[in-house]
Amino acid sequence: MEFILSKMRNSLPLFTIFLLFLITQNIMSKEDSPFYFDAICYKSDNIDTLSRIDVFVVIPYSSLSFFKENSKYIAEFNIRFTLKDSNDKIINNKSITKKLIEKEHLETLGFSAKIYELYHNFEVPEGKYTIEVSIYDNHSNSTYTKRRNTNTLNFSRYDFALSGIMFLSDIEESNGEFKITPFLSDNLGNIDNVFFFVETYQKSTIYDKVDLVYQILDFKRKEVYRSQRYSFNINKKEQIYVPLEKNNLKNGSYFLKIYALKPKLARDSIFKEEEILSVSERTFEISPSITNQVLANIEKSIRQLKYVAYQSDIDYINQASTNEEKVRRFLEFWKKLDPTPSTEYNEAFEEYYERIYYANERFKSYVEGWQTDRGMVYVVLGPPVTIQNQTDFNFNRNYEVWNYSTRTFIFVDYSGFGDFRLYSPPTFSEKYSYKP
Repeated sequence: MEFILSKMRNSLPLFTIFLLFLITQNIMSKEDSPFYFDAICYKSDNIDTLSRIDVFVVIPYSSLSFFKENSKYIAEFNIRFTLKDSNDKIINNKSITKKLIEKEHLETLGFSAKIYELYHNFEVPEGKYTIEVSIYDNHSNSTYTKRRNTNTLNFSRYDFALSGIMFLSDIEESNGEFKITPFLSDNLGNIDNVFFFVETYQKSTIYDKVDLVYQILDFKRKEVYRSQRYSFNINKKEQIYVPLEKNNLKNGSYFLKIYALKPKLARDSIFKEEEILSVSERTFEISPSITNQVLANIEKSIRQLKYVAYQSDIDYINQASTNEEKVRRFLEFWKKLDPTPSTEYNEAFEEYYERIYYANERFKSYVEGWQTDRGMVYVVLGPPVTIQNQTDFNFNRNYEVWNYSTRTFIFVDYSGFGDFRLYSPPTFSEKYSYKP
């Protein structure tokens, strides 16, 4: 999804002059909905007293149900945009029916990462609103819904104001114009480089320059990063984009807070309250997806199949002539184990590799944690109900006793260096199986 920057508007929560808050909240988890959606508030281009809520939707092909018909693969779905006021009353809606046709089955599985993109907007007076996007998949008879709550402003009441914030995954200059690609997920952990985009509005050319500083705050509202002071030339309306520094952030939830400041010569990021012209804010999170981590090292991820696949399965994947074919076979293997094949989210895949990564963190010894005996049992059976620690002082050995509902495992550390080996039962060869 690309847009020409000079024609682009789109954003999310915002404050404006004198720290007036505009908040947008996303209501729905990735497990519940196989599409991406953002809704952002801007000043209307048509009527000064109105705001415009821009709504962007991206649906990966792999999220949809394709049926084969006459050697072609067809997906049919309906998208509905609904706008509700603060009393939950519907004040506007739009419905679109779409049919996708593909010749190759691999495309329907997401092999080339095809997506369907859609944009819609609502022009509204100042107030509190809920934007709801629903997708009905005709073939799976499934409905997925996401909502965002947002406040909108009458921007014309302020001498200077900021729009909401949109994240960008790419900016490309072409013939003096900038093409931008919106990034519609709140999770920035899956993208290497990210920018944020805002618009500035002023009634008259009071300022020909404006400074900008952004903060990143943790969930306790404690500052974890503050940017340098950026300076921009502006007119009555300007579009600004800035690279976001997130490389040193740990996994978790954060607030991005952008300050538009009166210009000054000093380049330090310290400022006083009287310098603030407007503030805009939105939330984001850092949570790298397991899928990205798994596919980033496909060779190791295939080896890690040993607790869920048989050797013949692993050999078949490894015998692929190209890396692309290897990835395709790997994903096909997991598709067969997906308990909810009509959705993007594969519960078995996610659970299995979450256990792999947990084992690596907790049970590392002379080898990686997933290769240890404790890691093996944990990946296949999950966490035990209880763990007991015991010490045999006569032989200077430590024991861990893992109790499950119907069985017990005993591990012993013969060396004293945390290298726990399975003692009872003497062998274990079960395979992982997803259990809801």
